[in-house]
Amino acid sequence: MDTKVWGVLLIVVFLLGIGIGYMAKPSAPAAATGGVKTVTVTTTITKTGAAGTAPPKPAEQKEYVIGLAIAVTGGYAVDGPRRRNGAILAIEQINKMLEEAGSPVRLKYIHEDTKTSAEGAIAALEKLNSAGVKMVVGPLATSECKAVLDFLKTNKITAISPSSTGTAAMVKGDFCFRAPSPDKYQGPALANIIWQQGIKKLVILARNDDYGKGLADLVEENFKKLGGQVEKIIYDHTQPDLSADVERASNAVNKFGADAETGVLIIAFDDDGIKILEAARLDPTLSKVRWFGPDSMKRATFLPPKSKEDIALFLQKVHFMATTPAVGSKDNPLVKEFIEEYTKKFGESPEASTYTFYAYDAAWIAGLTVLVAHKYDGVAFQKILPVIAKHFYGVTGWKLLDEYGDAAVPIYDIVAPRKLPDGTWNFVPIGKYDGTTKAVTLFEQP
Repeated sequence: MDTKVWGVLLIVVFLLGIGIGYMAKPSAPAAATGGVKTVTVTTTITKTGAAGTAPPKPAEQKEYVIGLAIAVTGGYAVDGPRRRNGAILAIEQINKMLEEAGSPVRLKYIHEDTKTSAEGAIAALEKLNSAGVKMVVGPLATSECKAVLDFLKTNKITAISPSSTGTAAMVKGDFCFRAPSPDKYQGPALANIIWQQGIKKLVILARNDDYGKGLADLVEENFKKLGGQVEKIIYDHTQPDLSADVERASNAVNKFGADAETGVLIIAFDDDGIKILEAARLDPTLSKVRWFGPDSMKRATFLPPKSKEDIALFLQKVHFMATTPAVGSKDNPLVKEFIEEYTKKFGESPEASTYTFYAYDAAWIAGLTVLVAHKYDGVAFQKILPVIAKHFYGVTGWKLLDEYGDAAVPIYDIVAPRKLPDGTWNFVPIGKYDGTTKAVTLFEQP
C-alpha cells in the first residue's frame, strides 16, 4: 500500500479520535463502574458577553477498560509476554492519538494471566468480569477460547483472540472473535505444501489438546485426499519425558521407510517441542527425513540463544519449514514503524513471534470498537467489531472476518530457520501459501 493511502487511513483514524472527544456528553462526577471511569475536569472561566450567559460545562474525561486475558506462564511463558506487550503498545498508541487530538477519552488495560489452561482462562475472565470489563484481547490458545465461550456469552463480554486458530473454537454468533486465519485453512495449507515437497508418507506427532488434535485431523484428512499415507501419534504434552513418543515416531518412519518420500509433521508448543526436538536430533532415523511444522513451531524458543544450537542445526539438517499466518512486509511503513517502536520499548524485535503482530492488531481493533461504540456495552461491541475489522488494515493485513468471526483471508508465510550473517538465528520467510488459490510460492528452498 503506498504512502498516500496510508496517509488517508491515518487521517481517518485521527479524525475519529477528534470526533470522539467532541461527542463526549458531559455529566456529573461518577464512580468507576462497568469498566468506565468518569472524571470531571474543572477549569476557571472568565465570564464575558451578555448578562446571564452560562459558562461552558466542565470537560469530562472518560476512561474505558480493555482486559488482556493473555497467558504469561505455562506453555506461553516465553511467547505470552511478547503478545501482551504487543497489545499494550497498541493501547498506548491509541491514547497518544487521543491526547494529540484533544480528546478527553482514554483507554486503560487490566492484564490477567490465563496460565495456558482452560481453568486459568475462566478464572482470568471471572476477575475481569468482576472489574466490569466488557472488551478483552485474548485468550491465546484454542483450548482457552473454547473454555470461555459460554462465560463470554452469558456475561456479554466481547473478546478477540490474537492467536487461537483451532476448529474447536469456531462457533457462529459467539462473543469470541479471532484475528488469525483458523486451522480450517492451515490444515489444507500444510497438506498441500508437504505434498508439493514430494512427501507421500507422513508421520504426525501432535500434542493432545484441541489445537494439536484438531490440526492433526485436518492435515490427515487433506493429505489422504491427495493420495498420501498418514501415521498419527498423539502425545500427552503434560508428561515430563516424551522420549517414548519420539521412539514411536521413529518406528513409524522406519515402517514407512526413511526415504525422500517420508516426512514428519510436529505440532507442539514451547516446552513439549523442545523435549521432542532434543530427543529427535539424537535419533538416526528421524534425522534422515524431512520435518515440517505449523505456526506454533515458529518460535524463538527453538533457536539460540533460547535453545541449544544443536536443535537449530537439526532443524536445518532436516530442511524444516513451517507455516504461519502472514504478516506485512518490512517495507510496509506501518510494519516498519511497529517493529521500531516495539523494539525501542521492549528491547527485542517483535519478529521473535508472529503473534505479537496479531496481538497488536487485535488490540487496535478492540480499542477502535470501544471508541466507536461510545458506550461501554459488550453487546454493542459484538455488533461493531466485525465492521471495524472489515475496514481495518494493520500490520497483519486486512482483517475481514468470516461468518464464524475468524479472519477470512488465509494467507500464510512459509518460514525456515537460518543462521544470519551476524551469527544470530531466526525464522525467515522463504515462501507464501495462498489459501484461496492453494498456490505455493517458494522464494528459496528450506
